[in-house]
Amino acid sequence: MPDRVREAIFDMLGAYYDTPGGLPGVHVADVFAGSGSMGLEALSRGAASCCFFERSRTALAALKQNLDALRVGPEASLAAGDAWREALGGPGERQFDLVLLDPPYADSADTSSAGAVRQYLAQLGEVSSSTPLVVLHHDQRVRYEAKAGDNWTVYKQRKFGSNLVTFFEL
Repeated sequence: MPDRVREAIFDMLGAYYDTPGGLPGVHVADVFAGSGSMGLEALSRGAASCCFFERSRTALAALKQNLDALRVGPEASLAAGDAWREALGGPGERQFDLVLLDPPYADSADTSSAGAVRQYLAQLGEVSSSTPLVVLHHDQRVRYEAKAGDNWTVYKQRKFGSNLVTFFEL
């Protein structure tokens, strides 16, 4: 994710939570974390915790190195495996206030009800006892709009060159 997009996302999150330049003590899921830049940014801005979800062994190794280099403590945790499933949890399990979702573009291209993002949002709405804000980074040619039967709404969308960021409220 380009630095300017990440910066803009956190500016919008600061406005959303009424904490300019920061975040309240939210619990964050960085789904498809890659190097962990989004979750690390959330922690540096005041998030109480971040769980990094990643399925790529190469990305996990880089993420572990980044966490070690920055001496991130117990507020950070790692979950290896299928990020779509691992980041759902269930009743009584991990609950997140903010979900940073940055899947491979191919995973977010299908906006139908059978698409990975819509499936994830539907399942998240079923298992979450909280009402997380979900921030999706995807290709600007892909548009998500709420449809009848969805358990979420589109709060905001912002385009940055070839990137689009969609905020969902559950």
